[in-house]
Amino acid sequence: MKKIVMATLSALVLSTTALQAKESLVTLSTKSFKEVVTVDASGTKKIVLVEAKKVVPGDTVVYKNSIKNASKKSVNDMVLNNAIPKHTQYVAESAKCEKDCDILFSIDGGKKFDKAESLMVKVGDNERLAMPKEYTNVRWILTSALDANSVTDVSFKTRLQ
Repeated sequence: MKKIVMATLSALVLSTTALQAKESLVTLSTKSFKEVVTVDASGTKKIVLVEAKKVVPGDTVVYKNSIKNASKKSVNDMVLNNAIPKHTQYVAESAKCEKDCDILFSIDGGKKFDKAESLMVKVGDNERLAMPKEYTNVRWILTSALDANSVTDVSFKTRLQ
């Protein structure tokens, strides 16, 4: 059975029987950061992440999900779902995973997922590849176990409209 973890900005929902069990020590935390361009003394530009307390249209926001396995056993078949927040657009190729994983996307609010290169949109009688701005959800499927007493991160970026 796949273990599914769902994260949103306003609330975290661990939505699997195994994760909801009292003996489970798998937790999820989500943080959001704003990309800020800084310039050092030599004039070199660098992007740094700062806590996203206030964002304005055009800002890039990075969502970082940390999955912690505080148990004494490894956990397999972890799946994490993130809705792309309203009034934002997914930034192409920004979904990352520290461990081995498959990254899938949805354009229908999370009903169906597929790889970016296979996600098709029907337009009249034709189909075309979905554009990143049409993505509504991101899903990470960890393809290797999350070891005991370990943490892994997954992340993605959006741009505020």
